[in-house]
Parts: sequence; structure tokens; C-alpha cells
Amino acid sequence: MSALSQAYRSRQKVLGYPVDLVDEASALEIVEAAWRAEKGLHVVTLNAEMVVAAQQDQRLDRIIRHAHMIVPDGAGVVWAIRLTGHHVDRLPGIDLAQALLSSAAAKGVGVALLGGRQEVLSTLLEVLPRLHPGLKIVASHNGYFSQEEEAKVVENIAQADPQLVLLALGAPKQEYFADQWRSRWNKAVIIGVGGSFDVWTGTVKRAPRGFQRLHLEWLYRLLQEPWRFKRMSSTLPKFGLQVLIDSCRQGLTGWHRKEKP
Repeated sequence: MSALSQAYRSRQKVLGYPVDLVDEASALEIVEAAWRAEKGLHVVTLNAEMVVAAQQDQRLDRIIRHAHMIVPDGAGVVWAIRLTGHHVDRLPGIDLAQALLSSAAAKGVGVALLGGRQEVLSTLLEVLPRLHPGLKIVASHNGYFSQEEEAKVVENIAQADPQLVLLALGAPKQEYFADQWRSRWNKAVIIGVGGSFDVWTGTVKRAPRGFQRLHLEWLYRLLQEPWRFKRMSSTLPKFGLQVLIDSCRQGLTGWHRKEKP
């Protein structure tokens, strides 16, 4: 049985959305198998905000449900899964992307970078090869292009024939973009990495290890960027309440089943 098939068999759901119970090693195994087979793969890094957004956005809802691999990126998603009795650890998209870059460098896999400001991208093109010796960056473009320019940007990347495409366009734009154009990059593993380009270049500081271990990166980010408070203060409580109600409902269903003669 392939690693991807095993992941599908162990899939759980968070408020109806599928999540693969993968760690970094198993996720990397799935990606490397896709590279060997020259098959495309769309990876979604799921968190609580994305779940709540998808409940109001039919397009995002469909994209998440049809992604090839959905990793538990957010602390809220991990908490919701653990409430069902399944063990899973958080797999931040930024960490998975770093692991993919290391593997790509070792295997000679071509990488494309799309997103961020031009000055950040220019620095990134110098930083990543130092972090991952042997890395082949075959195409890159900043995230500032018009709708009229979009098809040309995509075509230029497609001509470079990458097998790994990192999209730093922010959610859900990067998910929309991957969904729209993944048929053009049909041999590539595509993953949205949000603000990772800024972190890798030192433009933005990532949460200290203590925050990461406690699954509190969201809090550190909120302290650094208070403007996020309005959005998070509405989505996170809504997500938490729904998870608790769903957990109670599932618990009652299980209890009634046990009580049946």
C-alpha cells in the first residue's frame, strides 16, 4: 500500500473537513513518491481560520475537500482531532516546506517560487541555496502581477517544468491559485506557504521555540500583528464552539449506540 493510500485510510474530519494524520516524515514520503511517479499533488495546510472561511466559501470548501493531502497545520485543528481520541501532532506548513526543499536539493528536483515582494524574493533566491546546498530554483516571480499578466506568469513557470511549487500568496488566494492552475503544472507538488518567504529571509520573525512547542504561534503572531485581532477574535471562538458542540454530539451518539440492547 502506498504512503498516500495509507494517509487516506487514516483520514479524520474536523467539522466535516478531511485531515490526514501525517507527520513530517510520512508527508515527505508521499511527496517523494509523487516526484518519482511524476504526478501532481496539491497540499493544503489546514487551520481553524481556513475551516471557518470555507464554511462561507463554496470554492474554498471544494478545494480543501479535493486536495490530495491536507496536513494539520493549525493548533485548533490538532485540538479538534485529539478530542476524537486520535493522536496527531501539528505539522506547520513552513516546517513541511523546509523539509521539501531539503529533499528537493538532495534529489535534484526543480523548484519554483511564486509570491512575496520583489525585494523579499530577491533575498530568498540567495538565502535558500545557502540553506539547502544543491537546490535548483528553476523559476520565480513575485506576488505582484495583474490578472492580465497571470496566465503569462503561470506559463513561464510551466516552461521551467518544476516538480515543487511554493506559493506565498496568502490564504485563501494561494489555494484558489493552485486550484486554477495545477493542471498546467501537472507534474508539480504545489503547496501554499503563506508568509514563509518573509520568515526565511528574516523580514518577519517567527515565534520562539517555546511558543511553537505550546502550539501558541498564533498568539505570538497576534502580538506581533495586532491588526489580526478582529479577524481572529471572530473565527477562533466560532471554530472552538463548533468543535465542542460536534464533540458532544458525537459523544452522545456513541453513548446511545452502547445503550441499545
